[in-house]
Formats: sequence, structure tokens, C-alpha cells
Amino acid sequence: MKKLLSISKKWTPTSWQNLPIKQSPKWPADILGETVYKLQSFPPLVPIHEIDNLKTQFKRVSNNKAFILIAGDCAETFSDFNQSLIEKKLQIIFQMSLILGYGLQKPIIKVARLAGQFAKPRSSKNEKKNKIVLPSYMGDAVNSKKFTYKDRMPNPNRLIQAYYHSATTLNVLRSLTEKNIHEMIGKWNNEKVDTLDLLNSIKKISKIEQAAHLLNKVNQKNNYHHIFSKDFFTAHEALLLDYEQALTKKTIDGKWYDCSSHLVWLGYRTSQPDYAHVEFLSGIENPIGIKVGPKTNIIDLIDIINKLNPKNESGKIILIIRYGIKNINQKLNNLIKKIKRKELEVLWMCDPMHGNTYKTKDGLKTRDFDDIKNELKYFFRILQNNNIVPSGAHFELTPENVTECVGESYNIKQSNMHQKYETACDPRLNNNQSLDIAFSINQLLKE
Repeated sequence: MKKLLSISKKWTPTSWQNLPIKQSPKWPADILGETVYKLQSFPPLVPIHEIDNLKTQFKRVSNNKAFILIAGDCAETFSDFNQSLIEKKLQIIFQMSLILGYGLQKPIIKVARLAGQFAKPRSSKNEKKNKIVLPSYMGDAVNSKKFTYKDRMPNPNRLIQAYYHSATTLNVLRSLTEKNIHEMIGKWNNEKVDTLDLLNSIKKISKIEQAAHLLNKVNQKNNYHHIFSKDFFTAHEALLLDYEQALTKKTIDGKWYDCSSHLVWLGYRTSQPDYAHVEFLSGIENPIGIKVGPKTNIIDLIDIINKLNPKNESGKIILIIRYGIKNINQKLNNLIKKIKRKELEVLWMCDPMHGNTYKTKDGLKTRDFDDIKNELKYFFRILQNNNIVPSGAHFELTPENVTECVGESYNIKQSNMHQKYETACDPRLNNNQSLDIAFSINQLLKE
């Protein structure tokens, strides 16, 4: 096995600073130091016992007793911060969970890309407009989308804003999930909708909810009580290590937890085994997702898994596969064989969004809805052929009726995408496409 640069050194929350790093903003050093010092004194965003609870639930997934749903915005923005939108995001995830839970007859572990997804890696460091070159927009935790020199300069004070936005979002989420879930779902199902397709989906959801609620009343030991579970977790990419480091807390028994979120993931662009991001993630107890794409080096990936999970603990590592429709048949079988050969404990999740992104003639990023569904189909089929139970699915989505992912069945074409194209970075499934994909997963896993 390749020797890692940092393996002989004792891990600390700051040991990543001794290694090379990718996708790190050029922060002004003096302001950054003050910001990190402030953040270190702030309370944790999520408690340690909830992180441990999520790890325990992930162990159930490895035994085919649960299914993971990760969903939410490609990138949160400070401007979208309001209670109504937060509730709508919670709503779409709970509705998808209801569909999946009833269809698969197992608990759905609900993980939202919320309360922390304020930063995004970029393929290019700079953006050019009208011969002017400025740093790329890296999310509201770093800089502004406005194309001016001042707005595009990385500003550490935005990390403080990201913390407060995350804390308040979590407060709203917790207050919402304290309510009766059955009543909440009923309220959501009675809301006005703006398309016939969405109306039909809501009618199906309403029937599912009513059936599950009735069965619960008749028999408390049935397979549907989990549908009304209030458990809810958050996730984001651990991209800004200064922020993650500042929110990492030590327990009495000497364990470290990244209390910025329950689940953090290693991005596709920062997955170098001897670089800073892997070093940081190697020392925390959180469950960790690893994005795996067509250019992922499998030898490097195995190095990373061993470093992040040296005890080969069940429920610790989630491989989030983002091969794309053109690569999944060729690449996934090979990856499965090599992971099995090493006897590594991993969960297998499909991200059918990122590998299917392309640009239109007008320069807008989009994804074809059929490509998304087909990658899911191939993913499930390949895993089943290898006697592996799929662990979950990951989606970038919004509860809004946006026109960002094309699909003839929803009359979203490249020619009319501009009607409601609002994403801060990547194209997202809209509300009806999200519900459609949940129904599709049920069908695919029954085939």
C-alpha cells in the first residue's frame, strides 16, 4: 500500500495544515485567524450523540434494514434563508421518504444537504466576463456571486455568517420536526399545486400516508410505523477546512467529532490520499461520504478508505457513486470487485446527478431526467448482480417548480429552461421530478 505523507504523525484538528491542499480559497490571513478563533468558541451545530445515532443507523443499512436518502440544494445561499423555504425543503424530503418507506418497507434515513452546504468546489479558479478575469464564485461562505472585484474576494467573515445561518436553519428544522408528522404530511398534501403532474403525485402520496396511518392504528408492530419517524440529519461537503476545524470538538475519552454536521463528505476534486482534506477527515468520528467519479483512481480510493476507516468499521464509509450514464456500466463492476477483494466495509449509494451534467448551447448547465433515472437503474442492477444491496440515493433538488433539468415528460426543453432557472451552481430536480424519482426507485428495486 502506498505510504501516506501524514500517517506517521499524530492527528490533530490542525494537522491538515502541514499538507498540500486543493480548492482552498486565498483568505486574507489576519482576518482568517480572527474568524477561526471566534468560531472555535461557538457551540457545536449538532450534538455528538446525534452523530453517533446516525452511525448506528448506517450500520442497519449494511444489514439491509434501512435505506438512505440524501437530498437538498446544490448550494445553499444566504438570500434564500427564510422559514417558508426551509419548511418546503423539509417537506419534499419527507414526502420522498414517505414514498420510499412505504414502497421498500424499511426505514428511510433522511439526510438533508442543509445547514452547511454554503461552499462549492469549482473546475476553474477564475471566471472571465467581457475580458475581465475574477476569482470563481465558491459559494456564499466564501464570496458573492456578483461579478465585481470586491464581491469575488474571499471574505472570512462569511464563515461566521454561514455558522449563524446554519444554526438558525437547524432551529427551524428541529421546531418543525417536533410537530406531529402525520398532521404535517396531511397539511402538505392539502396545499395548492401548480401542475397536473404534481397534483397526481400528491394524490398518490395522500393515499400512501392514509394507508400507513390506518395500519399503524390497527397494529403498532407493522412495517409502516417508521414512515412517521422524526429522525432527521444534515450533511455537507467538508470543503472549507478552516471552518470544519474550528467546529471540531473533543470528547472526554479523547475522540474528535466535526460538529458542523452529522455527515460530511469528501469531494470528487479533493480526494487525494496524501492531501489536506483526507488528512482532516481521517481523525473525526463522523460517518464520511466519498464521492467517486469516472476519473477516480481505485488504488488511491482504497488508500483513502483505509485511512478514513482503519478499523474497517461498518457504517463509517459511504461510497457516493457519480459515474454518469456513459461510464457506470464500464466502471462500477470493476470498482465492486476491487473493494470486495480488499474486504472493505462500505455502503453503496448512487448520485445520478453529477455525472450527467452538461451545458446547453446557451451555456446553461443542465441534466437530462431520463439519464438520471437510467443511471439509477443501472446502479441498482449492477449491485444486485454482485449480491450487494443498494444503500441509498443522493439528489440535488429543490421544492420549487424550477426548469433546470430537462425532460420531455415535464415539457422542460433546452429552449424553455430560462423560464425558471435559479440555481446558484448546479441544475436541480424540481418538486415533481423529485417525487417521480422516488416512485421510480420503488419500481426499480422491485424489478
